[in-house]
Amino acid sequence: MSGTGASLAGVSTRINGRHAFTHERVLELIVRETELRESVTFNKSDLARRLGCCERTLDRAVTRLRHDGLIVSEAAYAPSGAQLGNVYRATPEGIALARTFTREKRKPKAK
Repeated sequence: MSGTGASLAGVSTRINGRHAFTHERVLELIVRETELRESVTFNKSDLARRLGCCERTLDRAVTRLRHDGLIVSEAAYAPSGAQLGNVYRATPEGIALARTFTREKRKPKAK
């Protein structure tokens, strides 16, 4: 089963007291979707726009996560044989790393 166009709700913008890097945010997204739906498929241009980065930055983040063994990906194909994109899953190592991220608690707004 695959989640498509996953929401960024709950994906950190700050981790461990600093701005979250793109690869960390992507890892959080893939880990969450792996745990909920076993995998995620996303359109890179749409996800890059929603993350506020360019497609090249997103591509570098995904490449880094794959290279570090934190995620795996496989091509998804239509019945016609055309490639639709990639399906992403977090590895046990990726899941463990994402769990070490400490999210900053939101401060209550002053009245």
